[in-house]
This record gives sequence, structure tokens and C-alpha cells, in this order.
Amino acid sequence: MHPIRHLRHAELDPELALRLAPFINAHRDHDPIPTREELGDRLPLESPCSMTNLAKDIGKEYKPKKKT
Repeated sequence: MHPIRHLRHAELDPELALRLAPFINAHRDHDPIPTREELGDRLPLESPCSMTNLAKDIGKEYKPKKKT
């Protein structure tokens, strides 16, 4: 994954901009990615940025399309 450096001339929905804010941060030092040992039992089972979780946050139901 490549870091997002800037969004020149981008017009984002304000809610989307707030959700993406943690990922669009070009001018701060980034923490190292923790190892499994450092996470211990705090290892996430699913991503908070998954489509299912994002849809749930805004009160909508999302069902992935079946692959044909």
C-alpha cells in the first residue's frame, strides 16, 4: 500500500474526508507497524475499514456480490 501524499484538487464529501483523515496524513511521523507478538490478544479479526463495517457505521446494509 502506498501512502497518500496529497489530494490535489480533490473534492471529498465531508464525512468521507473525516473517515480518511487517519490515512491522509503526509506531515506526521508514522508509528511502526506492531508485530503479532506486540498485539497479543488484541489482534483484530476483521478490518474496521471493511465495506461491511463502513456500511454498518452509516446505518446501511452491505452484502458482497457473489462471484460468478
